[in-house]
Amino acid sequence: MFIDTGSELVKLAHLRPGTVTVATGDRVRAGQLLGEVGNSGDTTEPHLHLHAERDGLGLDLRFTGITGTLHRGRTLRT
Repeated sequence: MFIDTGSELVKLAHLRPGTVTVATGDRVRAGQLLGEVGNSGDTTEPHLHLHAERDGLGLDLRFTGITGTLHRGRTLRT
């Protein structure tokens, strides 16, 4: 799934098939459920691949309300 913000392109990958709640052209808002995390590819657990870019260059992502480091194996709940 891709979200086009008008200046950035955000990719969310490995969503569970059949759970995506939006379609191409829909507007989305902060906090809206877009789909459920799945387990596609060569992985042992469900996960979300998140990538953002502007003009083809990857962007550093910053998350609010999360303390400590983000690392493999860490589980976040909202």
